[in-house]
Amino acid sequence: MRLLSVTIPLLCRSHELRSKIVSLQLLLSVLQGAGPVFRTHEMFVNAIKQYLCVALSKNGVSSVPEVFELSLAIFLTLLSHFKVHLKMQIEVFFREIFLTILETSTSSFEHKWMVIQTLTRICADAQCVVDIYVNYDCDLNAANIFERLVSDLSKIAQGRSGQELGMTPLQELSLRKKGLECLVSILKCMVEWSKDMYVNPNLQANLGQEHPSDSDGAELKLPEPLAGRRDSISSLDSTVSSIMALSQADHPEQYEVIKQQKDIIEHGIELFNKKPKRGIQYLQDQGMLGSAAEDIAQFLHQEDRLDTTQVGEFLGENIKFNIEAMYCYVDQLDFCGRDFVSALRAFLEGFRLPGEAQKIDRLMEKFAARYLECNQGQILFASADTAYVLAYSIIMLTTDLHSPQVKNKMTKEQYIKMNRGINDSKDLPEEYLSSIYDEIAGKKIAMKESKEISITPKSTKQNVASEKQRRLLYNVEMEQMAKTAKALMEAVSHAQAPFFSATHLEHVRPMFKLAWTPLLAAFSVGLQDCDDPEVASLCLEGIRCAIRIASIFNMQLERDAYVQALARFTLLTASSSITEMKQKNIDTIKTLITVAHTDGNYLGNSWHEASLY
Repeated sequence: MRLLSVTIPLLCRSHELRSKIVSLQLLLSVLQGAGPVFRTHEMFVNAIKQYLCVALSKNGVSSVPEVFELSLAIFLTLLSHFKVHLKMQIEVFFREIFLTILETSTSSFEHKWMVIQTLTRICADAQCVVDIYVNYDCDLNAANIFERLVSDLSKIAQGRSGQELGMTPLQELSLRKKGLECLVSILKCMVEWSKDMYVNPNLQANLGQEHPSDSDGAELKLPEPLAGRRDSISSLDSTVSSIMALSQADHPEQYEVIKQQKDIIEHGIELFNKKPKRGIQYLQDQGMLGSAAEDIAQFLHQEDRLDTTQVGEFLGENIKFNIEAMYCYVDQLDFCGRDFVSALRAFLEGFRLPGEAQKIDRLMEKFAARYLECNQGQILFASADTAYVLAYSIIMLTTDLHSPQVKNKMTKEQYIKMNRGINDSKDLPEEYLSSIYDEIAGKKIAMKESKEISITPKSTKQNVASEKQRRLLYNVEMEQMAKTAKALMEAVSHAQAPFFSATHLEHVRPMFKLAWTPLLAAFSVGLQDCDDPEVASLCLEGIRCAIRIASIFNMQLERDAYVQALARFTLLTASSSITEMKQKNIDTIKTLITVAHTDGNYLGNSWHEASLY
């Protein structure tokens, strides 16, 4: 009997898993074979948004390798065939799943490997890479997917945190190579995208069109299950994209302006989260925020990246302008028709209450006045003072019932007694106070916590405690990741957001401006501390592509930095002995000569740097 009690659940689980895998395989087959009607019809597109993407957000963090791999293959197909309809869903996949797995210190090597395999396919398509930058990094309301992707790949390519992640040296080297491969692919896409601007004096093939041999390590070799299923991102159905391109003119200067504004706003938020007054002043000086109290209040409501503790401190300050902004902030909330507890919950959703009693006092007083203003027909409260005292008592009750530090919890009778005489020297109905007590006991009023800005490992020793602990922690994080992704996917399931297909060559300039520093770091570290020939080959290829891009767009600072890095690794200096040279240094010399041969007309002052070696 004991054997049966163990075996039957395992069989059921096995059957459930097989059913899931078969379902995912069928979905993948249907999506890959979808014709133009399926790809554009509103009914099918809505079904993908409302059902498939939501389900995929959960399976996209599955601990079962085959389920995870199939989910990635389905995402690739959606990106290929349906991206113009799924802008917000694609952002959730990247931000909450792909990039989070790359950044989380407890994520397994297997998950990181499969994600980076998928990214290799995405990064190999120029249209896709440029579209990601234009649609997300140049959108005020979207995450900086391209910037974050390059940054994460650069860290992986540099071999950072390999020991923390519990990888073997071979696994770390494999992941570094894949990271470099993705970065080189991104640069090749930029070269390919801007190839019409390049004039080769020797009439050689454009750099971005070169196909390295297997020994160069640039040819992607996916695991058989994924490799067998994948669609080529390059063979996208371009019909819808062409229509989009024709319906909208591509003005890169407009996107650059938006990107600059976005950078200003993000820096202002960063300053606010350290010192609110500085952040607000900076945004006002840059013309991104009005000076009126109403403008400040609206900013505090709409910008969800603000540190909630700092928002609470700012609103609670006893300074005339802060008080005006706090009044406007509360007046912009609508409590009409809400019961008192739900209104208080809504009020506290946007910030964390400050610790100082006088600040809380001002906030609760204004909340009470606003609640009665929105509910003038109510007859329960004699005045705003009643609502003010009751709000305060609810905050105290929440702390008392739900704080682990409080041992002797307040009883219902004690709570009712505490609120006697608060209604213009009269009592509120006992059944009303009793219902409030029951509601708070069942669900506390959550004081909004400040969000973590980034996921960073805290301690090496803590992270490498044991593989078992790592897996347990990662399972917990995966579960939370799935919940967050699912909630976000449901939130955008009915949203409409235009996806723009880029066409202009000039997009490459701001893209490279954004990415050149982490790219240079990855290639320099690779050449400096790794003697693996494949790593060296990828680094040299990346530097060569970067010099091409910087040259044709006349980006002197960036061009000189890459030429200097290349020249430095030749070891052709007076202090270096010929015996110190390794194969990677000889290959660097060859690359420098090739750059001089193919891009010499663009090098300008960099010729001086190169000639010193």
